[in-house]
Amino acid sequence: MIKTQNNFNKLSSRVKKVATFFILLFIIVLCIGLPQINITDYVQSTITSKFIVFALACLVIIGGGVALFVFSKLRTIQISKLDIILLFIIGYMSLNRYVIQSDYGFSIRYLELLGLSVVYVVLRIISYKNYIGILLAIVISGIIQAIYGNLQLFGYYGSNHSGFKLTGSFFNPGPYAGFLAAVWPITLGMYLFKEKIIEQVGPQIKGASKITKAILSSVFEYIPLLGIISVILVIPATHSRGAWLAVLISSLVLTEFRYHFIKHGIKKLNHIKKIALTILVLSVFFTGLLGVYHFKKGSSDGRLFIWKVSTEIIKDFPLTGVGFDKFKAHYMNYQAGYFVKHGETSEALVADNTYYAFNEWLQFVTENGLIGFLILVILMYTLLKIQVADKNRNLLLIIRGTLLSISVFALFSYPMQILPIKFVIIIGLSLMASLDIQKYTVFNRNKNSTPYKLLGLKTIALVFGILGILKGVTYIETLDSAFKTWKNGLTIYQYGDYQGAVDEYAKAYPILKKDGDFLMNYGKGLAMNKQNKEAAQVLEIAKQYLNTTIIETALGDAYKGVKQYNEAEMAYQDAANMIPIRFYPLYLQAKLFEESGENEKAVAIAKNILNKEIKVPSTAIKEIQAEMKRVIENNK
Repeated sequence: MIKTQNNFNKLSSRVKKVATFFILLFIIVLCIGLPQINITDYVQSTITSKFIVFALACLVIIGGGVALFVFSKLRTIQISKLDIILLFIIGYMSLNRYVIQSDYGFSIRYLELLGLSVVYVVLRIISYKNYIGILLAIVISGIIQAIYGNLQLFGYYGSNHSGFKLTGSFFNPGPYAGFLAAVWPITLGMYLFKEKIIEQVGPQIKGASKITKAILSSVFEYIPLLGIISVILVIPATHSRGAWLAVLISSLVLTEFRYHFIKHGIKKLNHIKKIALTILVLSVFFTGLLGVYHFKKGSSDGRLFIWKVSTEIIKDFPLTGVGFDKFKAHYMNYQAGYFVKHGETSEALVADNTYYAFNEWLQFVTENGLIGFLILVILMYTLLKIQVADKNRNLLLIIRGTLLSISVFALFSYPMQILPIKFVIIIGLSLMASLDIQKYTVFNRNKNSTPYKLLGLKTIALVFGILGILKGVTYIETLDSAFKTWKNGLTIYQYGDYQGAVDEYAKAYPILKKDGDFLMNYGKGLAMNKQNKEAAQVLEIAKQYLNTTIIETALGDAYKGVKQYNEAEMAYQDAANMIPIRFYPLYLQAKLFEESGENEKAVAIAKNILNKEIKVPSTAIKEIQAEMKRVIENNK
């Protein structure tokens, strides 16, 4: 009996070591590799291919986490306040998405949220001592992206956007700069606190040779230094003002905590000098903000306009918002309503099709309402109040610096739409929860010796883990096929084979029938293939999950094709209201009236187009004006 128990203990020990190894291996591989992934076989490859790889890795992490939990000799189970608040946030967003709101669409963001939750839970059951290697992996990932970006600038690699030379492995410079801004505080912090970090690594390599210890010391000193140099060289070229501010502010905070130069300097000043210094600092700060605003004034004005329109959505949905990932379903309708109410103001110059609020805090309130915002405020307070042991203060400062940097960037961009940035956040949050010394004990084997209770927990974990993995494999394979089929449809469409494109879209439709982007492409393909009735049906569904001028003009074409002229006129008018400076929706309206025999309306629209101020001259506008002159001439 004793021998059997010993054998079981040995087996358990081996399983725990293997499980921990694989968990750390996949976490580190994800840290290094996830930002680099861009498999062009997928549609929207910089997003979907990263998600597919991440989802598959999550299944392995689930397996490792379940094995670690089942075979560990748990004495206690402890949770932190941070664990509880994060559970509330995810629970509320899920409830709001599936129960409170009337409809929900397909959302990669929500699937990513589930995967990130799994990673968080598994990270919480391993020792915080393993996190230093994970943080180093994030630094290495940033170095790779920085080198990749520089190679794009020098022309050795192409970018992922026709309008920009620099994108890294992301879809434009914004997410790329945001990722570097998220990595930067970890890179800088590990270098500033390198002595303490090397001290913490020391006990883990106690039996190692002097050469091994020397190599590890060099690794933890020079890799962060290389990261600092790499990011500094490329971040200015991104032209991302949000990333610049994030890097600057997080650098000041981390450097101050390391050297206390501001604290010591202020102590030496008298009261008058402190006031003068405060005025000077504020003057420099606001002058800097003004300079950043004017650096790309059009972009700045565009963001300000988006924020203004977004507040109108909040006014209409104050408590619970519009639902997780539903901003893009509502925003363009509100933008159209704004111009209907106020006319073609100067803001029309910066209006465009918009998917994001370019301010994650504002978008969070728009989607989750004041209830969600209240829980978010509690989360922020909890992060500030977390207490750790003195030896771990340097790690806490690094993570707080990282979250600060991402938070600053989030004021001007959309980091919560970017999986690698969210992965960094989850690692930071799980480390903070692990370091927290004020935890609640939810299970204590010594006090309430109930082996059956523990056995029950392990059985539940095992069953749900196996079912989750099996279900996950099937679902990921289905999504993998659907994304590739969608990409094939787009490629065929671009060659002008509309029937072939429609056939491909039809294969992916059962899986992506609630994805607004997919339905937009499918509906457009149907319209181009003269299947106008089906196109109108698909595009009307698409508007529930996404709305753009592309959807509205395609919908107008479809209704026009089945001679539903009133519906076509409304669709074209909606497109014209969304972005008033554009000529194309008005041109389509004029052609519609001409075809339907409403010549007076056609002439009125034609005259409106000819009198319309041209904000951005183009060959297309000249051709539209020539056609409108013909319409007027034919109807004299």
